[in-house]
Amino acid sequence: MKKRGLWLLIGISIVLIGGFLGRFLWQPDPTDLVTHGLERLNAATSFRYSLTQHQWVEGKDRVLTQVQGEKDGGNTRILGQLTGSEVEMIKIGDSTYSKDPFNKKWIRFANAPAAQKVFLAELDPLSSLQMKELGEVMLSGQGNVNGEKVWICYLKPSVQNQMMEVFWTDFQYTLYIRKSDKMLVKATIEAKNKAKSDPMTMTLEFKDIGRKITIQAPDI
Repeated sequence: MKKRGLWLLIGISIVLIGGFLGRFLWQPDPTDLVTHGLERLNAATSFRYSLTQHQWVEGKDRVLTQVQGEKDGGNTRILGQLTGSEVEMIKIGDSTYSKDPFNKKWIRFANAPAAQKVFLAELDPLSSLQMKELGEVMLSGQGNVNGEKVWICYLKPSVQNQMMEVFWTDFQYTLYIRKSDKMLVKATIEAKNKAKSDPMTMTLEFKDIGRKITIQAPDI
């Protein structure tokens, strides 16, 4: 009886250890993970985000863009710096407004579609995550983003963004996908300038995904 109990205990221990090791060593399919993460973020009706873009200019690494934004459906608000100048913009549907950094008055763009095209990445950060093909996706490990555990995936896709394709080439994406719900919460995009081969890096972070955000048109 004692031997039988001992063997039973050993068997249970092996099962428990095997289950623990299997759970610890298990890794998701990286292509499915990236596809699901992109789909979830693109389906989100609201979120807050940050966008920082570095670019080599005349041999020096410079911060060209550093903005904080929030998005609610077709409405977006951004605040930060573009090429060293303060910027605050609000997009309400097809209308775009910009605050003059000197007199602090709001101005409505006469040609809103053209303005939205120029500031596409800043006003619509998801535009930088549109891809024709993912290419080979590699799971490069695990990490943390704002205290949350994430899967880290690396890929070299073909992008579906005309503005990016005109100026940049050799795109490399590192995507950080939250383990708890497979939501994409951070992306780093690296590319090279087509004319000079100077490197560019863009970092996007997303938070408050799906939370209630109110964005209203300014008084002008």
